[in-house]
Amino acid sequence: MPNKIYKSLLIAFQNADLETIDALLIRLNNSEKEKQILLEFADSTDRDVQSFVYSKLYDHDGNDVIQAAVKGLQNEDEIVRISAIEIIGKQQVFEQLPALISSLTDSDELVRCYAAETIAFLGADLKDQLVMQAKVEQDEIARTGLYYALYSLGATEYLTALLELLYSESHVVVIRTIHNLADIMSTANKDAILPALHNLKKRELPVSIKEVLNEYLD
Repeated sequence: MPNKIYKSLLIAFQNADLETIDALLIRLNNSEKEKQILLEFADSTDRDVQSFVYSKLYDHDGNDVIQAAVKGLQNEDEIVRISAIEIIGKQQVFEQLPALISSLTDSDELVRCYAAETIAFLGADLKDQLVMQAKVEQDEIARTGLYYALYSLGATEYLTALLELLYSESHVVVIRTIHNLADIMSTANKDAILPALHNLKKRELPVSIKEVLNEYLD
């Protein structure tokens, strides 16, 4: 690692200067060395730095990254926990499924959503645990992940519940539901999904939802 860039990175990390860190990592242009310096600062006391590090670690592989992700599942920052879940899913760390099940009851609704979606991505037959959580889950954003996961794992009766979330008052819930419906759409269900999306498009919608709909309908 060029000594000058490394020293500059140390200063940037200490100052939590994320823009400079990003620029220096591009200049570094070395994936393995980038991974090592990211791991070096994975335990930073600055929450912004930690969130940045874990988001960047998603692009790297290896047991050291997996170990950081496992540790990240217990982090107090929900963004770090979400990134950790994504890393576990990307690297298909099946032995961490019990930890993902625990994350279904996380204090943050988006963490719960990502945990459910990742369980489905790993193809784990954990429908019973997901059904139990779906029965008690009160938050809509978490339910988008649970219903998507259950449908993906073969519980097709949850398509109706997922479609109903298109009428949520939360823009975030509606957008995530659209993405999830697009992801599961197939010849078997498109006759239910496409009309629902077209009906949604006829409503008075914020620009953010219109843009997402246009990705799939235009």
